[in-house]
Amino acid sequence: MSTLSKAINAEYREIVQRLELQGHLSMPFGEKLKSENMFSIRIIHAGNVRVFYVYGKNDLIYGIYGYVKTTRAIPIAELKQARKLARALKQMGLI
Repeated sequence: MSTLSKAINAEYREIVQRLELQGHLSMPFGEKLKSENMFSIRIIHAGNVRVFYVYGKNDLIYGIYGYVKTTRAIPIAELKQARKLARALKQMGLI
């Protein structure tokens, strides 16, 4: 996120606050990935960025991977990286 604009970071912080308060996101702020136990934050006003997140133990939420969206579908490489990070969290017993 440090390489992205201030506007994108501000929108991201607003959405994360909403997630923390409500415990979940719905469109247009977030969505569940089909066939996955993973969700994405949708930054759409200041840019087109997605941040994958998962729910962990003790009411924790982990933002695990983000990318700038350039295509309609989620690129396979981006999804593979997010899955890899989610598996690592699971192996550590955090989710």
